[in-house]
Amino acid sequence: MVLQFGPRPPLTPAETLLAPEILKAISGQAPDPQAPTTTVGSDAAADVLLTCREGQCATATRAARTLSSLVATKTLPEPARSIRVASAVNPGTAGRALAAIHVSETGDRPFQVVRSLWSHAGIGDEVVELFARQTGAVVDLRSFEDVGQLQLDPFGVPTTTIVTDPSVSSDHAAVVAAASAYFLATLPNGGAEALLSHLTVGAHARLAEDGRKAVAQMGPQQRASADVLIMFGQAIEREQRRMRSFERYMPAPVDPMLHSRIADMERGITSVWTSIGITSSPFVPAAERIRGRGGEDRRTPSRAGSGSITPVEPPTAFLKFDSPANITYELGNFVDGKRSISDIRDAVSAEFGALPLPSVVDYFERLAKSGAITIR
Repeated sequence: MVLQFGPRPPLTPAETLLAPEILKAISGQAPDPQAPTTTVGSDAAADVLLTCREGQCATATRAARTLSSLVATKTLPEPARSIRVASAVNPGTAGRALAAIHVSETGDRPFQVVRSLWSHAGIGDEVVELFARQTGAVVDLRSFEDVGQLQLDPFGVPTTTIVTDPSVSSDHAAVVAAASAYFLATLPNGGAEALLSHLTVGAHARLAEDGRKAVAQMGPQQRASADVLIMFGQAIEREQRRMRSFERYMPAPVDPMLHSRIADMERGITSVWTSIGITSSPFVPAAERIRGRGGEDRRTPSRAGSGSITPVEPPTAFLKFDSPANITYELGNFVDGKRSISDIRDAVSAEFGALPLPSVVDYFERLAKSGAITIR
């Protein structure tokens, strides 16, 4: 299917449903227990992953087998990308993947959607949320927390997580996982135009959550501290990264009109910066700011190899946070050879809470001594 991306047609509702025929087909299909857990041949690239922890893959496997059955009977067309269940990190598979939907079978928790880390915000968060809503469920949306996700972020693979209680029916989680994976595996498709609209709507919704946090931090006099400016500025850049990730699913070369439209979407959400009174200054991306703060560290860390950066013992200052392991993992995810130590400190502080720069510097210097990174 060839789609022409231009300005959104007038009177097109922003809340258009995403490809409802996908949900209709999946909801009415019982999975064949003998169906393979890959929707295309075993030699195809695993571009969209359904991930799970070993021994907790019943829901993810059900989702994949449902899709395999639908494709085999030609109820749904074969997707352009493969969909595969993975319970461990395989560098070869991860290197080919565009997105992962992790299914966490966790007892005593309601159905939840856990968003990706800020370092790798992708369109998968939006797609999973939308399909969850289309099933009629009340969606409990959560910022990132460790519920057993595979560590795929170092390979550039954003992960959106569905949490389901294995003691109750997993049908709903399996339907949402299957529909989301199939939608991503078939982009560009008939719902691509609606997804672009949703990305703008969703960005404003998520930034509203960050805005409430910023307003609370500013106090009665509504004076924005450096931490408030950093947090909200990084939140805007997170949503811009999410919008840009849409292009990864498009055929190369990317349609110039689509590229222009996404650039306009990115610029459009920066108005939130001034509209809620955080600052009267125009939004400036972190990479272009000149902070002039005392003690700023402009050195740039780079990975010494590929894949995950093996963490070292976190500084004592990190132990006051709920999950120091998530902080050290995310610090490593932001290492790209372009961001400075101060840039990375700001990005992770926005996500998890203010980190003292000296502690971040100490952590990176010890990483360098371990041989995991270099610093220049």
